[in-house]
Amino acid sequence: MKNLSIIACISQDFGLGLDNQLLWQIKPDMRFFRQTTEGHPVVMGSKTFRSIGRPLPHRENIILSRQEIDSPDIKVFHDQSALDAYLETLDGEKFIIGGASLYNAYIDLADKLYLTEVAASKPADTYFPTFDKSKYHRKILQSDTYEGITFEIIEYTRKESNL
Repeated sequence: MKNLSIIACISQDFGLGLDNQLLWQIKPDMRFFRQTTEGHPVVMGSKTFRSIGRPLPHRENIILSRQEIDSPDIKVFHDQSALDAYLETLDGEKFIIGGASLYNAYIDLADKLYLTEVAASKPADTYFPTFDKSKYHRKILQSDTYEGITFEIIEYTRKESNL
């Protein structure tokens, strides 16, 4: 799918969250997320939407869920094929922002992955999918420490296929 990106913050063992909460609250990562996704459609599952608690401002909020979700300023799709057809009509970059099932569904379709890689681990019950890093160009966008937590924000861009 053209212009599809994934954005996430993961621990060194690919942990994403525990009990429907993010593992890490790293302000520079949250600022990067906001600056990168503002003005673009964001796609999330219902658990991610509930954990955020509201539509994200300055973005088209799209939810893929089997459940009915009644909230202003969101679009809800009940199956992936309908969501994919809609995403194909949108210009510009589109972001998958969670959770794990959406990351799994779209990891092989995304052109870019924006991953904040934390150099630590915490107990987790949801994980980012493993992927073949050799299929991507890797660019470090930021490398820093926040409140004792060392992290890098990495942009992985899919290499062109020679098929």
